[in-house]
Amino acid sequence: MRRSRKPIVIASRRSLLARTQAEMVGRALGKLHPNVEVQYRWIESEGDIHQNQSLADIGGKGLFTRTIESVLLKGEADIAVHSLKDLPARDTPGLMIAAVPKRTVVNDCLITRDKLTSLDQLPQGAILGTSSPRRASQVLRARPDLKIDLIRGNVETRINKVLVPQPNMPQYDATLLAAAGLRRLKKLELAELTIPTDTILPAACQAALAIQCRSDDHVTLTRCLPLNNPASSTAVHAEREILAALEADCHSAIAVLAEPVEQGEELTKRVGDQTYRLRIRIMSPEGNKCLEIDETSKTKELRRLIKATVKNLKEQGASDLLHAQTINA
Repeated sequence: MRRSRKPIVIASRRSLLARTQAEMVGRALGKLHPNVEVQYRWIESEGDIHQNQSLADIGGKGLFTRTIESVLLKGEADIAVHSLKDLPARDTPGLMIAAVPKRTVVNDCLITRDKLTSLDQLPQGAILGTSSPRRASQVLRARPDLKIDLIRGNVETRINKVLVPQPNMPQYDATLLAAAGLRRLKKLELAELTIPTDTILPAACQAALAIQCRSDDHVTLTRCLPLNNPASSTAVHAEREILAALEADCHSAIAVLAEPVEQGEELTKRVGDQTYRLRIRIMSPEGNKCLEIDETSKTKELRRLIKATVKNLKEQGASDLLHAQTINA
């Protein structure tokens, strides 16, 4: 069958990080399909417009994806590139995740003027800016003396609010940012200031990209499939399944990480034989109550483990913690 020469149109947010990620995918598709033109549509999302309010107050993290998904559903673009943690846990009808490229480092980084690398190094009563209930709860779990204040904006804005404070503006001693985003923006010095996942467990799907297309667009799906990394895809789909089963949302202080366990010098070549470590942390807004799961499973047993784990967490009162009023709500 003759290959389509139809251009690939990629939709993405206008922010520097979103553009960088979309262009990474565009270059990869260009190498796979050198005779096909790659075009871009840059879109301002609702989440980008309302940067001074908590996401929980203005409709949740779907604000970063709804406008872009609408463009995709109308056929005005072929694929959308998202930070996968921004997508709601349940797929939008008519759309699907065509590929998940290899995930990068999942840690959060501590951003301070003094380049501290540990929450323990922050002074008593320091102000940490975040809009994430997950981050806030885990910070308070480790340092209940710290003060949590709302901070919003793209990566550069949040960095500047801490490193270059302005008169008559909110003052912050620190914030937390994903190492993956800092790396993609070539802010390597900041990206080295990682906090261990034992202290701050990441958000579900953190550091992963989603290449999304229409469910009935078989040409685009075929074009994107080679970019899928099976181990990363298995991990993030497990994390999304947990969020959906627990009915967690942007109000919820929940951290989820499924990661392939290295066997010898490299990951096993047979995906079905791969072992995954699954960690879940559900907290109260103040961080003083916490439910934790830390289990391992082979790929073929992963869904069974997820089902049993969700049942266990619900029996322990996970729903009450997940729907408690958050600090930034």
